[in-house]
Amino acid sequence: MATQNLQSFQSEGGFSVTEATIIDADRNIIDAHTVKVVDNSNNKTFKKEYMTHFTSTDANASGEMLPTHEVEADRIVFLTGFVLATWVGYPVAVFNANANSTTVSCALPDHALTTGDIVTVDFTNNARDSFNGSFAVTVIDNSNFTFDTVSPLDINAPVLQENLELTSYSLNWEFAVKVESAVISDSSQVLTIAAIANTIVKDNVPPGHTWSVEPSVNNTSRVLTFTPSVASNAGLELRGSGVRWSSKVEIVYSERNY
Repeated sequence: MATQNLQSFQSEGGFSVTEATIIDADRNIIDAHTVKVVDNSNNKTFKKEYMTHFTSTDANASGEMLPTHEVEADRIVFLTGFVLATWVGYPVAVFNANANSTTVSCALPDHALTTGDIVTVDFTNNARDSFNGSFAVTVIDNSNFTFDTVSPLDINAPVLQENLELTSYSLNWEFAVKVESAVISDSSQVLTIAAIANTIVKDNVPPGHTWSVEPSVNNTSRVLTFTPSVASNAGLELRGSGVRWSSKVEIVYSERNY
């Protein structure tokens, strides 16, 4: 059989797949799912960058950001993610009111209000739309406050554990954190998180919510990723589709023994 000599790959003016430019004429990578950089002097080590996403909803407030990254046996992985979470919605207070009373007692952890502040409320029960408006609050503590309506919400029966939105607060919320970790795998491909460091860059989380994200490993699928979670005193989808998490991920991946 004759030997065929193949020339080095060339792509003048860039490189494309199905007419979508992946590398432009200036050698910029502009439309790739992931980027893997290999150390030519050490073929046991490489660097990879990619994006991951997850949405915290009422049904699934916590879960793995996708895509994940599989880790082979006997590896060390340095995982870094700059994670941004965004949410569109108003803080929600849970309230009670006695029968034939104009006092509405609200619970909202970390509400940051002071007595005399004016809040604008939107009762989530449409039957109470006529009571929507702005009211001066009396603060009980960091998690509780009251306000008075012009007339009772219900003359004959108490109103218990209903919700209202505080529309005088911001509608848009952001949380940003840099997460760094080291993950190791043993000869049986069991993954362990060896170290974690979190640096919060922006902490603009709505009252009544707790947002967090941690590196995680799954020893069933042998993958690593980040797992965000949201705890809230009410639903996440009153105004939007939930808390959207996005992360720019960088992995430095190497064999443990060489």
